[in-house]
Amino acid sequence: MPSLGRKASTPLERGLSQVYPQGTAVWAPRVEVLLSAAADGSRKRVTHWLAGIVQAAERKGDAVDLKVRLTSGDVVQITATSVHLQNERDDVIDDLVKSDFLHEPGILHTLHVRYGLDSIYTYSGSILIAVNPHKRVRGLYGPRMMAQYRGAALGELSPHVYAIAEQAYSAMMVDEQRQAILISGESGAGKTESAKLVMQYLAHRAGGGRAANGGGEAGADARGASSGAAPVEEQVLESNPLLEAFGNAKTSRNDNSSRFGKFVQIDFDAMGRVVGASISTYLLERSRVVSIKSPERSYHIFYQLVAGASREQRREFGLEGGVSSFRYLAQSDAVLLQHVDDAEEFGHTLDALRIIGLDAGAVRSVLSCVAAVLHLGNVAFATEGDCDDAVLADVAAEDAVEIAARLLGVAPEALLAALTRRVLETRGERIVKALGAEAAAESRDALAKALYARLFDWLVAAVNRKIGSLGAGGAGARSIGILDIYGFESFDTNSFEQLCINLANERLQQHFNGHVFKGEQAEYAAEGIAWSYVDFVDNQDCLDLLEGAGPALPGVFPLIDEACRVPGAGDADLARALRSRLAAHPCFRAPKRAPTGFAVEHYAGEVAYASEGLLDKNRDFVVAEHSALAAESCDPLVAALFADAAGGAGAGAGGGGAASSGAPTSSTPLTTARRSAFQLSTVASRFRKQLAVLMGTLDACHPHYIRCIKPNPGSVPGTLAAGYVLEQLRAGGVLEAVRIACAGFPTRKAFLPFAQRYALTLPDGWRVRLELPLNPRGFVDWYAAGDEQVVAVVRRILATSGMEGWQLGRTRVFLRAGQLAQLEGARGRRLAGSALRIQSAFRGMAARGELRRARAAAASIQAHWRGHRVRAGLAAARRDAAATRLQAAWRRAVARRAFLAARAHRRATLVQALVRRHLARARFLRETEAGRRRAAAAADEAGRAAAAVAIQRHVRGARGRAAAAALRRQRATLRAALEAREALAERCAALEAGSAQARAELSSARGAAAASDARAAQLASELEAARADAAAAVAAAAASGAEGAAAEAEAVRASAAEAAAAHERARAAAAAELELARRRAVEAEEVATRARSEAAAAEARSVAALAAAAAAAAEAEKRLEAELVVAQEARQEAARLRQELAARDAELAAVKESEALAYTQHAAKLASLQKAMNEYAATAVSEAEERAADAEARLSRQEEELREAAEGADHLSGRVVALGGRVAKLEAELAAAAQREAGLRANLEAAARAAEERRAADAEVPESPQRDGGALDGAASAAVATATPAATEPSPRDAPVLDAAAAASLSTLLSAAVRQRLPAVRVALGPSRKDPALGVPLAAWLVSESLIVWAGGWAPQQLGLAAEAVQGTILTTAAAGGLTAQAYWLASTLAIGALLKMRTIGRKEGALLLRLGDELIGFGALHECLAGAIADTLPVTVGVLLSDQAKRSARRRGPAPNGSPAVTPPPGSPGWSPGAGAQSWQALLGALTNVVETLRGEGVPPPAVRALAAACLRFVDAELLNALLLRRDCCSVSAARVLLAGLAELRGWAAYLGPEWCPGRETAAAALERVAQAARYLVQGKDDCVRKAHRGVPILADLGRLCPSLTLQQVYRLTEHQHDDWIAGAGLGSQNMVLLETLQRLMASQPSMADGDSGAEWDREDEEENLLVEPMEAFQLPRRALTEAARCFVQAAQRPDSVLDAPVPSGPALLDLIDQACRESDGLPQVLRSSAEFPFLQSR
Repeated sequence: MPSLGRKASTPLERGLSQVYPQGTAVWAPRVEVLLSAAADGSRKRVTHWLAGIVQAAERKGDAVDLKVRLTSGDVVQITATSVHLQNERDDVIDDLVKSDFLHEPGILHTLHVRYGLDSIYTYSGSILIAVNPHKRVRGLYGPRMMAQYRGAALGELSPHVYAIAEQAYSAMMVDEQRQAILISGESGAGKTESAKLVMQYLAHRAGGGRAANGGGEAGADARGASSGAAPVEEQVLESNPLLEAFGNAKTSRNDNSSRFGKFVQIDFDAMGRVVGASISTYLLERSRVVSIKSPERSYHIFYQLVAGASREQRREFGLEGGVSSFRYLAQSDAVLLQHVDDAEEFGHTLDALRIIGLDAGAVRSVLSCVAAVLHLGNVAFATEGDCDDAVLADVAAEDAVEIAARLLGVAPEALLAALTRRVLETRGERIVKALGAEAAAESRDALAKALYARLFDWLVAAVNRKIGSLGAGGAGARSIGILDIYGFESFDTNSFEQLCINLANERLQQHFNGHVFKGEQAEYAAEGIAWSYVDFVDNQDCLDLLEGAGPALPGVFPLIDEACRVPGAGDADLARALRSRLAAHPCFRAPKRAPTGFAVEHYAGEVAYASEGLLDKNRDFVVAEHSALAAESCDPLVAALFADAAGGAGAGAGGGGAASSGAPTSSTPLTTARRSAFQLSTVASRFRKQLAVLMGTLDACHPHYIRCIKPNPGSVPGTLAAGYVLEQLRAGGVLEAVRIACAGFPTRKAFLPFAQRYALTLPDGWRVRLELPLNPRGFVDWYAAGDEQVVAVVRRILATSGMEGWQLGRTRVFLRAGQLAQLEGARGRRLAGSALRIQSAFRGMAARGELRRARAAAASIQAHWRGHRVRAGLAAARRDAAATRLQAAWRRAVARRAFLAARAHRRATLVQALVRRHLARARFLRETEAGRRRAAAAADEAGRAAAAVAIQRHVRGARGRAAAAALRRQRATLRAALEAREALAERCAALEAGSAQARAELSSARGAAAASDARAAQLASELEAARADAAAAVAAAAASGAEGAAAEAEAVRASAAEAAAAHERARAAAAAELELARRRAVEAEEVATRARSEAAAAEARSVAALAAAAAAAAEAEKRLEAELVVAQEARQEAARLRQELAARDAELAAVKESEALAYTQHAAKLASLQKAMNEYAATAVSEAEERAADAEARLSRQEEELREAAEGADHLSGRVVALGGRVAKLEAELAAAAQREAGLRANLEAAARAAEERRAADAEVPESPQRDGGALDGAASAAVATATPAATEPSPRDAPVLDAAAAASLSTLLSAAVRQRLPAVRVALGPSRKDPALGVPLAAWLVSESLIVWAGGWAPQQLGLAAEAVQGTILTTAAAGGLTAQAYWLASTLAIGALLKMRTIGRKEGALLLRLGDELIGFGALHECLAGAIADTLPVTVGVLLSDQAKRSARRRGPAPNGSPAVTPPPGSPGWSPGAGAQSWQALLGALTNVVETLRGEGVPPPAVRALAAACLRFVDAELLNALLLRRDCCSVSAARVLLAGLAELRGWAAYLGPEWCPGRETAAAALERVAQAARYLVQGKDDCVRKAHRGVPILADLGRLCPSLTLQQVYRLTEHQHDDWIAGAGLGSQNMVLLETLQRLMASQPSMADGDSGAEWDREDEEENLLVEPMEAFQLPRRALTEAARCFVQAAQRPDSVLDAPVPSGPALLDLIDQACRESDGLPQVLRSSAEFPFLQSR
């Protein structure tokens, strides 16, 4: 096959050294020579592709050689033209066309990686490639997955067979064009399973359409189905086991291989419902009936019959010997299939036979024919003596003839004669010829093959009769055909079957090539690309070789047919004819080693065929003796199978053609139709005609292709053989489609990724010249750049590259083959240069670091050496000093000894001196005692003075320090007050802006209300005009005396009244909403005024505080100055006292006592001063703290009021938007009502015109004995007819019915109280309007009272009928009225249930009424209807996650500093601003608010409203989680951040509405926990798990902590889909693969994610429960909430702020108040008040 990548050219070869720089990842070929399976025994070259890295490039002339290092470590030398560049992201590409390089190794690697991830489906443009996993893939199929693909465009979700079926269905419904899904592949590739999946999806799609239209008898009649029959699409699915049993067999490659081609055509009506279907079959492999080889088996039905037949059937059909007793089955050793029970499958086959409408007799006939085929194989022939005539070989053969004859309903002698005799008719002569043993065996095999083939065709016809007449939908525009046909086959020995199969594949390949080429044309035209005609290889020459092209080229098949018509022609003659007449054709080969063989060069390769057996297999002649034998059979089925041959129609013996719709049951005489002994009809001619019809059908359809691939020859799971898959891709035409794409512009990339990847090839400074936006780091912010700027960058890149031939489309850039490789080379060179610069800079930095370290080391060495020298000198100095000290000590000791000796001689002198001193001192003391006393007194006084000075100094210093600290604190308080005043001024300005915005919104709301009032006035005028016309019409009808017209006039009045009521309700709702907006605006203004006044007061208080602080500071400064003066004076006094101290030494003793007293006084004064100082400081600090706390409290209150006002304004805007939608809906309802009124007016006019014609007939018809109004209406009649349980099955005489009076009462109640909307009655619980009150629906009270009254007089069965009629009418009315009506009836049914349970306590019939009350409280049908309406109201779309604007906003916000995701604040909170995606989320919030407000407005109690609000959040959680699991584009980092911000807004919405009507923040967070965990895992958790898995750390505990509410299957899918769209080129790397493998092992080994209660249990059997979530399950309301809601109607709850003079009534007293209020209500229908059938309205 030619290379699928670029073709080498001289300019390209000159630049190959630049395309493949060092480090480029490439695919290197390795060629292996194997022995070919061709007939001539030649060898073939097989190329294996190995991954490698370019080490070096060397130019040799015009060629370039590359040195490539393979992943195995080997280094090879290879030319540059033989390698291919590797795709950067083969691991995440789900569409082969999106690959950077389209070539064989890239395609194989992409399929290999996806197959390893269990992603078995891959797109190649619009072609789906399905690789058979040979195992069960969890979470890939099922109803929930079908629901996700419903309405999704191709490519929007992950590749899937459901996507192809959805594309075909949508195209059929939109374009009204016939569609065809072509499924092909070799045996074992999964064609049959893919066809089943397609039909299952179409059945699901059609079933959804039927369910949406309500079904019913009309739908059944339109679909052509009889009463009680299954839908047509289900019957088509149920026919699969039958066709598989009779048409599938085990081959060497597949245990369940289809041995026939099948085309199923399903017809649809305008509503998308299946109305009919037909099945056509092609080329059943008839030779398998009589000839098989090990390890193959014959058709499944033979083994199923032998294994699953009952004992009676075994005896009847002669099956006691088992499989080994039949020669046809004993040819192969393969008897049993793995994991298949033939006996169980036989039961399924019998069920299928019954489903297609066969009775027991027909089923027995079919099984008899199957058994007869087996016994025919045991008929053996031999010859006796010299006679060549065939006779039965032994007794076993005789027994086989007898059993086969009995099963076929013929005589044994007749059967033996038909097998061993031939009758030849000539002119007037009839010759009977006996056959030899070999010819008789051939006749036996011919009968067995013909019998089985015709039986197969008859069964197909029976299926077609069941599901719709064959070909009935052929002319319809709405049909989908599913072609399940064999793929291209090439075996070691190829015969006639492979020749026909390959012819069909050649025709289909030609059709496929044309379709792909047209698709390329359409894409180029859509992108506005100027292109010329691209030639592609056409296989018409091969088709001419096979089918012929005129007399000059007869063709293979015409020559085979011609040889069949020549008497005595053999296989050698055919081989000679083929070799001689077709030798010149380029696609024909004549092998030398096989003289009787020939070879044909097909589009998928050369195939060698053997001519042996071609003629016998092509001669599908009908033996006249066989036809005559079948015509004489007593079994109608056997006679019908050969009726056409016996009648001389000339048809063949079957062989898999499309069966006719029926077969004649009688045969014509043999002699009237027999002209020759043989009626020749070749299989090839008939197959070519069928193929021509099929191609004509496909040409009229829009095709869709599914190519099934078998991954390896051994069907081993998890293994993909590259060469084996490549051959299938080539045979399936996928490589040819890629080659066609490569012929034009094979590379097509979107502008933004292209610019991101190749912008670095531009020269420096291009960012400034193009004026691109930059982020704070200086890089280009591609998400903020405009489309024109991105296109300019792309154009600059291509212009700079110097390439030619590229073109720019509307959304993508189109490159020629090889140009992307040049860009990759330029990018690689730029990256290599950048890497060199980085390396050089790094090396320079490293060298400088080394130099610095060397210098530091040298300095350190020098410092250590200098220190060593200094320490050595210091040690020497220390030694010298020690020696000096020793010498001194010695000298001191010597001197001391001399001194002590001298002192001993002076002791006497010392004693004398002491004595003389004592005497002199005594004398002095006697003389100066008085002076000493005065000196002591003076010394004491001086000491006290010094102590006083010291005390004063310490006290004044402490006071100064305290005053300074107080000044500093006052200065800080003053600064804080100034800052608070500035912040308050800013808050006031913001509040003024919010008030202005609120006033502007009020003005807009008033304008909208005025417009609504004008519209309402217009509608009112139109309604009055309609009423006038209706009144005129009624008057005209009354004048004409038309009694039937009066009833229709009454209906017109009722419709007009209903329209008026709807109009009034719309006006009331609009007025209420306007009043609510006005009140909220007034409240906002009041809050703003109050905030301004408080701000002024706070400012005044702050000014006063500042003044007081300034005064205190001045006073403290004065005190400090005075204390400093006193301290200076004290210091002067201390100096004077010190001067006088010397003179007053004598007075020291006298002043000691006075000094002690002064010291005590000063200490007491110091303590008092310290205490006063501490009290002053504490008082000042507490006052400052109180003022600061007051200011902070005021500021917090103002901020809270501002936030509430902003939130109110935001939610008010959301409500206004939502109310606009409601007004539009009401206008649409009014328009519909006007149309209905016009239709009724037309009917009234028609009735008036027909009144004259009916007058005479009415006069003759006697009056009905039943009084007016006595008959039940439609709902009541239906209830009466169907209310009786089917299990009881009473007789018609005992069946419960309503008498005339009861029926009239029920009809009146339904008309007046159920079909009409009655108001709610306010039941006051006290005398004042401020007292609490109950709102009881009047309709609920009427229904409950009526049921209670009827329970006393009616039979229980009649009461049950009435209750069912009431429930049915409520459900019908609620379904027709939308969300408002459903909310109203939710409140009403809760009230009915509560009143019934309370009013029936103590009654004898209370049990029945209690049960009715419980049923109405848990009215599941009404709750499902309400859930559907709410789900339709909520705009849960994933568009906000995918918009580029939202992702740019998430990118600008970026992650939080702590690594947590950046979450947008709730609307109205500080820091919130409407950014990208805010409108989508606000639309969702507005819809949620509308739902809650609607429920509140219709009187639904708070517990039920809270339950429904929580259900809405769970519904949003499920929808968003399913989007993440199914759509890879939703699993980006930016989308996850947008999702987290939206979830924060949802939680803020729940907190804003309050706990009374909405679940709290914790409950809301729990309802949204699953999708929140998924988003957090995508943003951060997955990266942590990747790192741990790569290091081998267990991650199960981390998963249990990060996402305990998710299953392992869901985590696996999120991991597989997650990608970082912030980083260009980020893909699924090897570390991610490690995480995926770890998760696979955990799914296989772990039953739960985490230990304890936090982990979610994993059910590996239920694969859908582990992946997708059912959103509607969120609306299952808890019984407890419904019970609490019902209790609100019969139990008054006193509010804390209300004061009653009397206790709140309860029990019977409350019920009496309810009764009284309802009877006195003005809304009570007058027809019920005046009716005697409701006495409780007049009594009591």
